[in-house]
Amino acid sequence: MHYDREFKRVFKNGKVLRSSGIIMFAYQRASEDEQEIKNIRIGIAISRRSGIAVIRNRLKRRIREIFRLNKHLLKQNFDIVFLIKEKLPAMNFEELKNTVFLMWKKSDLFEIRPEA
Repeated sequence: MHYDREFKRVFKNGKVLRSSGIIMFAYQRASEDEQEIKNIRIGIAISRRSGIAVIRNRLKRRIREIFRLNKHLLKQNFDIVFLIKEKLPAMNFEELKNTVFLMWKKSDLFEIRPEA
């Protein structure tokens, strides 16, 4: 997702989930909405209060990588936005992955059940 209007639509109409300092918004696009986009899209917004740029960028890279490796498991026609407003407790990649998976599971985004 690239445009402000896309983020605003997800914030306004999306389902909200909170976990460990991460807020996730999931919005299912209607079939007539943007028909050329049939895949799932992700957006990441991190506040400066979350830490220095190195930490913020590492967190964004990790979330994007979790999404990239597992997007085949997710339902199509969804926009997902991760919003991080505060400093997160120290998490390694696996802990962050488990947190993201739990949020996806609670919001019923899985098309295929993930292994372990």
